[in-house]
Amino acid sequence: MNRYVVFALKFAGVWLALIIGQMAGGMIGQMLTHAAPPAMKPDGPLSLTAAIVVAAGLFAVVLSAMAPAMQWSFWGRFAALFGLLYGLESLLSLIEAIYFNAYVHMTDALLWMMAVGNAVKAVLAALVCALLWRGESQPAERFSGLAWKIPVIIPLYIVFYFGAGALIAWQSADVRAYYAQGFHIDQGQLALLQVGRGLIWALLALLSVASLTGGTWKRAVLTGLAFSVFMAATLLYPNPLMPWSVRHVHLVEVGVSNFLFGILAALILLGKVRHPTTTPSARSPL
Repeated sequence: MNRYVVFALKFAGVWLALIIGQMAGGMIGQMLTHAAPPAMKPDGPLSLTAAIVVAAGLFAVVLSAMAPAMQWSFWGRFAALFGLLYGLESLLSLIEAIYFNAYVHMTDALLWMMAVGNAVKAVLAALVCALLWRGESQPAERFSGLAWKIPVIIPLYIVFYFGAGALIAWQSADVRAYYAQGFHIDQGQLALLQVGRGLIWALLALLSVASLTGGTWKRAVLTGLAFSVFMAATLLYPNPLMPWSVRHVHLVEVGVSNFLFGILAALILLGKVRHPTTTPSARSPL
């Protein structure tokens, strides 16, 4: 069968797994937490169904680009894809949602429902990707200088976070009004929070580049795409807790800043990487 047809079928399988995972995860999360999902009102360019399909399609594009380049065994690929998908879409977002909950107004039950539901989706999507793209585990690369590279990436993220906030998000009157002009936000406390989140970002960047094969720029761009799409695409969902006038600004802010930050973080980590001396066995990307 033509390899492009095979790739298209695999892409469709990942897309479908993400859609099913989103719906199943929502139902399982609701059953386990007994949380009532917020009433969705028409808000933004997409209905809830359309947003799920579009966001899943964007996720599938990135996953279908990363999965064939994964160099680890089945369980290694599954763990890497799950860690990236759940860490970027859910863990980092939930940390900030909890911090800004005075403005977002999410109940504890709703936060837990999102955490459980997204975990179900991430497990299913990572499992399907790991099954569809097979490959042999290759000798691990040695990343030198992590003792200084990780501490460099953390403040780099803080610069991107506050820089994008000031240059993109805070330029919107709707965003400033939503956060009450920022008068009640302790900037020092927020900076400390971003130090913790920056460490998670750095570790996810390391997970991404360590699990991928290919040239430096290929792995850097894939990392940037994952950082951007996995966090920003869900802002397309109708959300009664955050209006579209605010979400679309955050979508641009997060999409652009995370993409650039992911590339730079990957380039820092991939500097002076020691490649294994043994030649890995050749395998088809499909």
